[in-house]
Amino acid sequence: VIPYLGHRDIGVTLSVASLVTALAQQFPEDMRKAASFAVRRLKSLVIDNEYAAEYVYYKVPAPWLQIKLLRLLQYFPPPESPELRSLLLSILRHIIDVSQDAPRELQQMNAQYSILFEAINLGIQLDIDQGLMRECAVLLGRFITSREINVRYLGLETMAHLAAYIDSLDAIKTYQGVIIQSLRDRDVSVRRRALDLLYSMCDVSSAKPIVSELLRHMVVADFALREEMALKVAILTEKYATEYSWYVDVMMRLVSLAGDHMGDEVWHRIVQVILGNEELQLYACKIALQTIKAPVCHESALKVSAYVLGEFGHLIANAPDCAPIDQLKALQAKMAAGSQSARAVALTTVAKFINLFPEIKTLCLRVLDRYRGALDAELQQRACEYYALATLESEDLMPSVFEEMPPFPERRSALMSRLLKREADTEDQRTW
Repeated sequence: VIPYLGHRDIGVTLSVASLVTALAQQFPEDMRKAASFAVRRLKSLVIDNEYAAEYVYYKVPAPWLQIKLLRLLQYFPPPESPELRSLLLSILRHIIDVSQDAPRELQQMNAQYSILFEAINLGIQLDIDQGLMRECAVLLGRFITSREINVRYLGLETMAHLAAYIDSLDAIKTYQGVIIQSLRDRDVSVRRRALDLLYSMCDVSSAKPIVSELLRHMVVADFALREEMALKVAILTEKYATEYSWYVDVMMRLVSLAGDHMGDEVWHRIVQVILGNEELQLYACKIALQTIKAPVCHESALKVSAYVLGEFGHLIANAPDCAPIDQLKALQAKMAAGSQSARAVALTTVAKFINLFPEIKTLCLRVLDRYRGALDAELQQRACEYYALATLESEDLMPSVFEEMPPFPERRSALMSRLLKREADTEDQRTW
């Protein structure tokens, strides 16, 4: 079957290319010979201009076949042969050079740009020439400002792919303002691709402005985008934080803004990071207490704050307005309006306060006693068990049960797993 990729009839080649592409996704090793045939067939189309007139679509020779062959090559490693590698680079450069002139007709533009985007994806996948990729970044900058929605969409998607592989992001960063503006595009698919690109192009130097802009936009973002945006903000903040205070401030603001659109993984991860970094704990306690003292406190923010105070509230006990009684009153004021799960976390914190601050044990027992009659079985059981532990004659058991949690072992972030799961559903297998 593979030799038919070089058949002189373009219709035959087109059919065979579809079959070989499907087989290459399942059996890449068995199909590796197809790479050399695909490169030579592309050369005959792109450089040698060997094609029948009936296969020219608005001055573009056999665009469907070019796209299929470029996609097929993405399923194979870079050519080992220097001759084949040089030939492929010449083909890609020719396609990029032809695309420098803006087509006048819409049909020609669609065909030519579709080939270009597939060629760029192939260049990125094979990592053939970094200089060529930087030229692509400049070229794509023109597309993301196009009036055509489809061109903007493809430009943003391809630039996001490029940002994940290119050595230097400087060429892409020059368009940061345009990309941020695309978050407000009238088309939701363009907004989603702009979010992907900001995530891909983020590094230590650009993390703060990008995260700040995403948080600002989250207030007006579509409900369909908020969960993904929140996950990406959380991942970027953890990955590129250079200051402990910035990490805590951003994450607490994030759970307050987008708590309704996030799973429990986000606040769980915040707690894990704080537990594993001693330098974070004091500042996190101060922010946690400020959060629950605020007039409005989101449920996820309440959970994080309650957990942090239960573990490390003693670190700020001597600070002004942070005495144990102040911490308990602030927590108690928010418990009544919290959900069942938030109150469950808060009850555990109250029990830990008995261990941390013996001077407010009586007040904590009153809170637990009140919830011993709760209608919710989970809250009632917690309150009864904590109350029983706190009123035992022996005081040896309480410190053992409520001792400080050890740092969590290093493992892959659940946020990254959640994000990858969201992106896993695609029609065709991704080659990158």
